This record gives sequence, structure tokens and C-alpha cells, in this order.
Amino acid sequence: MNSIVRPRRKPMQSRAWMTSCAIQDAFVMLLADRGYEKISMREIAGLAGVGLGTLYLYFPGKESIAAVTIRRWMRKQAAILAQASKAPGPRTVEVAIRAMVQAYVRGLLGEVDEWRALLYLERRISSPASYREIYREFVDLFRAAFMASSDWPVGVDPLRTAFNAFSMVNAVVGQALLVQDVCPDAGELASDVECAVVGYIRSVQAQARRTGAMETCGPAPA
Repeated sequence: MNSIVRPRRKPMQSRAWMTSCAIQDAFVMLLADRGYEKISMREIAGLAGVGLGTLYLYFPGKESIAAVTIRRWMRKQAAILAQASKAPGPRTVEVAIRAMVQAYVRGLLGEVDEWRALLYLERRISSPASYREIYREFVDLFRAAFMASSDWPVGVDPLRTAFNAFSMVNAVVGQALLVQDVCPDAGELASDVECAVVGYIRSVQAQARRTGAMETCGPAPA
């Protein structure tokens, strides 16, 4: 982050962390209700229950709050996906995909107004470097799940496949929120995304069989 959006105080202690989170939560509530342009720093401070001076001790301006908040919400979504990527025992790549798609869809649609507002704002606030960094984190979660599956083909690039798979998930779900006037049903959306990604994975596996690379590597060691 540059000096314009970098928070002024890093919330190292629990009380400071709670104050920072309260500010970010207030920002999200106002963002979903009124839109970015209509929010003032004074309104954010009032809703967060902090003084205006305290708010400026933490953040130099509204853009800084936006950047930090977007990053925090993306991390929260990544944590949901990370939990879904774990399994108590071996599972196929299709089972892993379905679990992760369900988690991703329900994570966003569980707070649809907030996510819709944040995704619109992300395109305006996030730097290319910041966007790439968090995107790679999601891709790495898919890659790890693929490598841990019981039927991942030896010789197939898991990073390339994970990038393509997550890009499908991210695009379909993100555009459903940003473009459609009415929020889609979570179950129907997840089913549609599963069809797309599972179809792609099956195509990758079929190609591996044709090239003789279908020997599976088995789950990664614990």
C-alpha cells in the first residue's frame, strides 16, 4: 500500500485491533447502505463509536479504510475456502471441487449486500500488486486441494489447473453479484459453478489419459 491508503496505526494490541475492526465494520455498513461517494469520515467515526481524531489516528482517509477493509474481507473468504479444502481423509478432486465451490458461493451470498458493494469498490481501490497477491492465495488453496486428492494425475500442472478452476469460480460468482439485479439462489449458483469446474477437471483428466499421464500421485503426505 502507498502512503495514501496505508493505515497509520497497526493494531498490534487486542483493544487497538477491536477499534480497527469496528471502524471497518462501520465502513462496510455505510458502504452497503449508501455507496462509497456519500460516506464521510465523520459518519464512519460516529457509527464505529470512536472520535474523529481517533479515526484519523488509525487511517489517513476513507481510501485507506476501504483498502484495508477489502483486504480483510478477502482474507476472511480465503479462510472459509481453506477450511473447505481440508478433509479428514482422502477424497477425489471432484469431491474437493464441490466442497470448495459450495464454501465460496455461500461465503459471498451469506453477506450479499456487503460483498456486492465491496466487489464494486475493489475494482477502484485495489492496486494491481495487491489484487495479484490475494488472487494467488486463492489459487494456491485450489492447487493444494488438487495435490492432496486421491486421483490427481501425475504430470498435470496443478498450478495451471488451479488458476483456471478458481478463475471460473471467481468470474461466475462475482459477475452474478455485480451484474444480476436479483441475487441468485445459492444452491442453484453453486450447482452451475460445479458443472463448469468439474467439467473442466474431467477434460484435464481425459487429456492426461490420452497422453499417458493418468497415473495418480495420491494424497500429499501429512
